[in-house]
Amino acid sequence: MIELDVDIAVIGAGFSGSLMAMLLQRIGLRPALIDRGTHPRFAIGESSTPVTNLILENLAQRYDLPRIDPLANYIRWKRAYPSIVCGLKRGFSYFHHVFDHDFQPRADRANELLVAASVSNADADTHWLRSDFDQFLALETARMGIPYHDQTSIEELIQDSTGWVLRGTTNGQPIVIKARLLIDASGEGAFLARQLRIGPHPDGLQTRSRGLFSHFTGVARWHDLYERRGGNTSCHPYPCDDSALHHVFDGGWMWVLRFDNGVTSAGFSLDPEQFPRETAGSPEAEWDRIMARLPAVAEQFADAKPTVPWRQTGRMQRRLATSAGANWVMLPNTAGFLDPLHSTGNTFTLVGMDRLMTILERSWGRPELADELQRFDAIVQKELEFIDLVVSGSFAGFREFERMIAMSMFYFATSIWSEEERRAGRAIRGSAFLSADRPELRAALDRAAKDVHDPNVSASELTERIRQAILPFNRAGLCEPERLNMYPYLVATP
Repeated sequence: MIELDVDIAVIGAGFSGSLMAMLLQRIGLRPALIDRGTHPRFAIGESSTPVTNLILENLAQRYDLPRIDPLANYIRWKRAYPSIVCGLKRGFSYFHHVFDHDFQPRADRANELLVAASVSNADADTHWLRSDFDQFLALETARMGIPYHDQTSIEELIQDSTGWVLRGTTNGQPIVIKARLLIDASGEGAFLARQLRIGPHPDGLQTRSRGLFSHFTGVARWHDLYERRGGNTSCHPYPCDDSALHHVFDGGWMWVLRFDNGVTSAGFSLDPEQFPRETAGSPEAEWDRIMARLPAVAEQFADAKPTVPWRQTGRMQRRLATSAGANWVMLPNTAGFLDPLHSTGNTFTLVGMDRLMTILERSWGRPELADELQRFDAIVQKELEFIDLVVSGSFAGFREFERMIAMSMFYFATSIWSEEERRAGRAIRGSAFLSADRPELRAALDRAAKDVHDPNVSASELTERIRQAILPFNRAGLCEPERLNMYPYLVATP
């Protein structure tokens, strides 16, 4: 029998659980990392942002993790770990399509939006090939001497006066783990929700989408197809394929993320009311049917071949009623999930991890820890609600692209503002993701989430209302008509 006596058991060895275990060790606690699966494995959530990388870099430097630090920048990653596959991400690119019509570039750029996230490749973000990225971090925990047990099934969870006892098997052997605190980083595995019978949050989520996706070789560059249709790319603030590329249409959108090894992650996020899940046919057949209605995108994928099995999901959204108790806590990626739109997921998780580390450093072993964890849950719930309104509002705007652009500005204004505050050293540790705890901003978002559906509120009126609402955060000239939806990188670097 394997017996472990630790301070904190971390459940789930995705990127967040592995990194969390390393951080805990660096502040003098004794963690163990437990996972029911093994690496390498497929995962979605492959895109970083400037704030993602700033937090990752800060955590690596603050907690003396020099081997993690290069992963916070595209060029440094490539130099330090050329065998760990990643992709270049210079910004966010959106192109609006109408079913059964070829895409036609417009002189006024009304059917596209490009928001830069870096000046050049030297300070660029990355796409994470999660099978490589997550495996590296999990193995790094073992290299640091942290107990790491994969292929582990926990059959019994017991709470006693000192904390928790977990009983199960690991690679066929019995295992018993004693821990004072549990951190659930299992994501959709929802370990603690199942064990503690925690149900969905009663308020639910407004976003409704399901996924259809894979990895591919042979995906053409959108830049080339765009120019063949008469488009002028000279005004684009970066090469549009070196980004999180979004193809947007009424009822859904498609992501296209290119890795440096010739593989591209691509998939549809679809409103299940407009695109009910088809259980009779294959995922590939559904893919082909949607592609047939998007002529330009179909041309981009004409020679594409899947490299991993297709994934076809039901509704992707989840939100648990609570994410923390007196001696347990869920990381944000376990507490809830929205949609890959705008690349919020990994940043949301890292913001929460940074906040949790502040709590544990300040309150570990003290009676106030339980209250701190309850406050942690309250902020996570506010953040989930904020992201939900931005994403669901963006979905509502897919039919009339100007409305989608307007709703997305809540995300871009607050994330760019947060990036600048962090670079200037003014960021407050523990502050909410996207400033979701600002009452006046939340009130404006609540109103916009209604206005985006209201036919009596024109797209231009919606845009102006949002422009006014984001003024305190708008440091990139967002919503200015003369920009023609092209936004170069304006954040000053140190």
